[in-house]
Amino acid sequence: MFNYIEKNIKIAIKDLTRHLIYTAFIILISAGLTYLLTSRLIQQKSSVSTQKAGKTAVATSQTGDELYVERGSPYDNRTIDSTKTNVIFHGPRDKKRIALTFDAEMTEKMRKDLLSGKVKSSYNKTIIDILKQTNTKATLFLTGMWIELYPDATKDLSGDSLFELGSHSYTDSSYHGFCYGLKQIPSTLKIEDIGSTEKLLREHAGIDNRLFRFPGGCYNPDDVKLVNQVNDTVVHWDVVGADGFNKDANQITHNVIDNVQNGSIIVLHMNGAPTAPKTADALPAIIKTLKERGFEFVKVSELLNLPPAPKVQN
Repeated sequence: MFNYIEKNIKIAIKDLTRHLIYTAFIILISAGLTYLLTSRLIQQKSSVSTQKAGKTAVATSQTGDELYVERGSPYDNRTIDSTKTNVIFHGPRDKKRIALTFDAEMTEKMRKDLLSGKVKSSYNKTIIDILKQTNTKATLFLTGMWIELYPDATKDLSGDSLFELGSHSYTDSSYHGFCYGLKQIPSTLKIEDIGSTEKLLREHAGIDNRLFRFPGGCYNPDDVKLVNQVNDTVVHWDVVGADGFNKDANQITHNVIDNVQNGSIIVLHMNGAPTAPKTADALPAIIKTLKERGFEFVKVSELLNLPPAPKVQN
């Protein structure tokens, strides 16, 4: 009898052990599958995040100097009162007067490409010739580095009554945040950057400059105060030609003529290829169409009823 009980106990223990082992095995397999699935999901999420980051990185690299397009500023959305920040986006809306403006960009990379011969020129004189041929006034915002590379052109442009000049900073660097891939300038160098171009305009253009445009249109209110300290007015725009690296002249034309209204300030570029390869091709149609619609092209100072920049003796 005792042997029978002992035998049954052993059988029960053996069955229980087998059951526990089987249960443990199932638990281990389940845990393994859970771990595998979780890891796969995390990996997939990581992969998606990496892909998104990769797209962002690609987009970021495409907004560098090579594909820089000047679209506007975080403050161009009119969410702040421009009268309080002293930034002008357009002139009076009661008259059919508009201002055509051209920026002469010059980043450090552009300068390097120019000096190495990779880029033949960063001054498309054809644009100036068209303006002269059509007797069209314009305001030209020059970077300091551009002035240094084209001092004679700066002098000639300043001496032509059709044009007025303004500052587009010295190094064409971002004054505020990530600004379309432009190199960010330290706050401690901003006043020097502003002052350098003021000095160059005195030396080569013979003017005591009064107009300023931030690179990329990016700035904060403190930056505006710095510009105002040198008696400059910050002038941005309300019509974007989007001619930067744009090879479609017809598109550039319509970007302008489809959006102009009384008092508009139009922004284009005067560098030529590769920075602005089709601006000159689009310009005749822009001028012709808008003049036929009764618009008068004036300088920014005329549009805003500001005194012209005083002449200085060098």
